[in-house]
Amino acid sequence: MHPAARDEEEQPDRPCSRCGGDLLLYWHGPLMTGVWMELCSACDAHRTAARAFIRWYRDTDRDPNALPQLFEDWEIETMHAHGWARAPQLAPPESPAPPPGLTPRGRG
Repeated sequence: MHPAARDEEEQPDRPCSRCGGDLLLYWHGPLMTGVWMELCSACDAHRTAARAFIRWYRDTDRDPNALPQLFEDWEIETMHAHGWARAPQLAPPESPAPPPGLTPRGRG
């Protein structure tokens, strides 16, 4: 995520669509939404999840294990600002018990 460590295959830097400043991160939102998520230290410092992500990004001793949760929180917050909400994750239905006549006997 550091600009100096980018490969040649990565996209070039793009300015913030709101203020024209430098973005810390930009990402295409979940499929079929058409949302480009932007993390700008000037425009997003007032948002809770974005502010936590910005602090983590600027911390030289940052914990890489924190990144997945920070990213998920930022994505949820950003998509909510665009009018999207994450659907609740439903538990899979329980399987019915096998019929008594089909229970295997002994070793297989």
